Amino acid sequence: MKKKRFVATVLAMIMGLSFNSGASSIVYAQEESSNNAVIQPVNITEGMQQEIVDYDSIKELTDLEQVNFEEQQANICERTTAERISVDLTQPMTEENDDLNNTPDSAYYIDLGDELYDSVTEEMEQRWYVFTIEQSTKVTLAMVMDDEVDFDLYLFQLDEEGSTINIIGGSATTGNGETELAMGVLDAGIYYLGIEAASGTGSFLLYSYAGINDKNEINDSTDTASPYTNNSRMTATIDNPFDEDYYKVVIDENEVLEYAFDKPADYDYGVLVYDGSNYYTIEDGTYRLSQGTYYFIVYSNDGSYSDNEYYGLKFFKHKLADDWDAIYMWYTPDKSAVFQFNAERTKFFVNGHPIDFTYSRTVKSNGNIYFDLYHKEEQNVVLFQSEAVAAYGSLPFFINYQAPFSGWSSYRNALVITVFNTYWRVNSFSSDYNGLTSNVATLIIDSNTGKVVDVMTPNPLYDNGVVLHWTRINGVQANYDYDPVD
Repeated sequence: MKKKRFVATVLAMIMGLSFNSGASSIVYAQEESSNNAVIQPVNITEGMQQEIVDYDSIKELTDLEQVNFEEQQANICERTTAERISVDLTQPMTEENDDLNNTPDSAYYIDLGDELYDSVTEEMEQRWYVFTIEQSTKVTLAMVMDDEVDFDLYLFQLDEEGSTINIIGGSATTGNGETELAMGVLDAGIYYLGIEAASGTGSFLLYSYAGINDKNEINDSTDTASPYTNNSRMTATIDNPFDEDYYKVVIDENEVLEYAFDKPADYDYGVLVYDGSNYYTIEDGTYRLSQGTYYFIVYSNDGSYSDNEYYGLKFFKHKLADDWDAIYMWYTPDKSAVFQFNAERTKFFVNGHPIDFTYSRTVKSNGNIYFDLYHKEEQNVVLFQSEAVAAYGSLPFFINYQAPFSGWSSYRNALVITVFNTYWRVNSFSSDYNGLTSNVATLIIDSNTGKVVDVMTPNPLYDNGVVLHWTRINGVQANYDYDPVD
C-alpha cells in the first residue's frame, strides 16, 4: 500500500524550498386501449445494446487501491473566556519594534503569510506577535521546532473595550519536536499570538496562511465535513499545504454514485475516499458503494496551494436495481427516476424497487367502484413502438401526477408504462358505470416504491369526465434498440 504524507513531511518540504423539461398536459383515458388482442413480446438481444450506460465500468470499493493516510490533527480555534490578559494599548503596533517581544505589550507586528523564525533562551519564556484581520478569514498556523524542545502556540483576540486579550485557541501538543497546527475562521479584528517554551530552549519556525475564498471552511475533518450538493459542481480552494477539505456523502441502498474531480493547472491535488475504516484512492467514474457514510478528502500531494485557484468536485447519486442483469433502461434526464429491466423481460424495476404489478382500490363516488389489476404469468410491458401500436398503449415515460379521486395525492417522477397480456377489471354495483375487463392497461407507478398508484387507461372515471392532471417529464431511452426488427 502507498503511504500518504504527514504534516512534518510537508513542513520539511517547505523548509527545504524556504433538467427536467416538459409541458403541462391534461389527459382523458382512451377506451380503445381495452382491446383484447394478445400481444407477443419482442425479445431483446445483447446485440441491441447501445452501451449508453456501461455496466462494466461501474466499480465497487474493492476495486480501489487502499492507502495509509493520517488526518491532520489540527486544533480548531474556538472562542472562550478561559483566560484574559491585560494589554497596554498605548504601545504602538508597528512593523519595527526594538524591545524583546516576551510580553503582549511588546508583541511584534506580523502579516499573515509571513514565515517567522525566532528562538527562546529560557524555559517558560514567551514570544509574542500581533496581526490584524480586515474580513472573515480562515487562518492556519503551523509551527515546527528543534527536536529537543516542546513549544506551545496560543491565539488570543483583543477586546479593545476592556484592554484585554482573550484566549480563543491554539495548539499545545505534548512531546519534544512535535508539530503544532491550529486553524480557524476568524472575524475581523486584532489578534495576538503567543509562543511559550514548555520545556527546553532553542529555535522555532512559524508559518501562517490566510484564506478568504472558500465558503466551505472549516471542513478539515470528518466532524466538520461539508455536505455534498447532488448533481452540481462544487468549487473550493486548498489555501495552505495542510488544508484537507472533507465532503460527506451518504449512500443509500442500491444507489450509484457518479463522481468527477478537476484541479487547477500546476497544482498537484488528489482525492481519497474514507469509508470509516480505510482510505482509498479514487478517480473519476461510476461507483456502486455499499450503504453507508463516506468522506471524500481533497488534499495537496506536494504542498502546492492557492487561495485563488479553484478545484471542482461533482457528485451525482441515482438509484439502480440491485440486479446486474437489469442493464436496459429508461430514465429522466437527471436520473432521479430510472426504469430498468433485464434482457429476458422477466424483471422490472424503478429506482431500484421491483415493480409490483398488482393494484386494488375502491372508489365511493357515484356509488361503489371496484378496481383490480392481476399479474398474469404471460404478462409483459410495452417496450417497443411495434408493441405500443398493437396494444394501443404508450412507451415508458415519466410524469408529475395528481390523483383526483384519492384526496389529490401527488407523485413526482412517476413512471407510466403499459402492460399487456394482463387482467384489469373494473366493477360497479351501485352506479352508472358498467363493468370493464381488459388485457391491456396503462399504469402509473410510484418511483419511490414500485407500487401501482393508478391506472390511466382504460378507466371509466377518466373516460367519463374526471380529469387526470399530469405533467410530462422527458425521458431518455438507453441500452436497447428503439424498434428492433422481429
